[in-house]
Amino acid sequence: MNLSSADKKVMAIIAAVVVAFVVIVGGAVAVLTKDTWSGDHPDEDPYLQLAVGDRLVRVEPTRMCDVFLRNCEPEDPTAIDVARVPVPVGESMMLSVSQDIAEWPWNLVVQYLTPSGPDGTIVPMRSNSTYTTVLHSTPDRILIAIEVQLPSVVSAGDDTVSMRGYLAADTSPEGMQLPGSGAALSAPARG
Repeated sequence: MNLSSADKKVMAIIAAVVVAFVVIVGGAVAVLTKDTWSGDHPDEDPYLQLAVGDRLVRVEPTRMCDVFLRNCEPEDPTAIDVARVPVPVGESMMLSVSQDIAEWPWNLVVQYLTPSGPDGTIVPMRSNSTYTTVLHSTPDRILIAIEVQLPSVVSAGDDTVSMRGYLAADTSPEGMQLPGSGAALSAPARG
């Protein structure tokens, strides 16, 4: 079978398009699955470092799912373990997030107890913008809890995104009585 020079050019163009397609698709798949194939994915889960006075505590995820809200640990959302890191009134807590948290958008939820009652604040953090922040506990604003939230790719249906992971700590001072409960917070100390 003899091919004319025009046929050879057409075959060369088709072959080049096929090769380019394979390279583009293969490259995209390799980039999207890089962590799985290359071993570059960190073996560690995301974590927080909380420093209060001379105490440094590493806080592991309270609950963590993949970005599609599957493969959650723990499976049962009621089986969570919240770290206990008391912050005395008049002291500050330095909160640092691991790089795998900071490289993506995340939320910092801070809960204070004021003379008027609980006061919560949600602070959205941009990717690659903040690794460390300092939170103060004062007599008028007692730091009682912190939570770092990691977003998923799943919509909650009301123009918000469902959270795939939480890292939380009970930061209320030792022996603090909750208003209206008559009981002190009694989570076990860790760290």
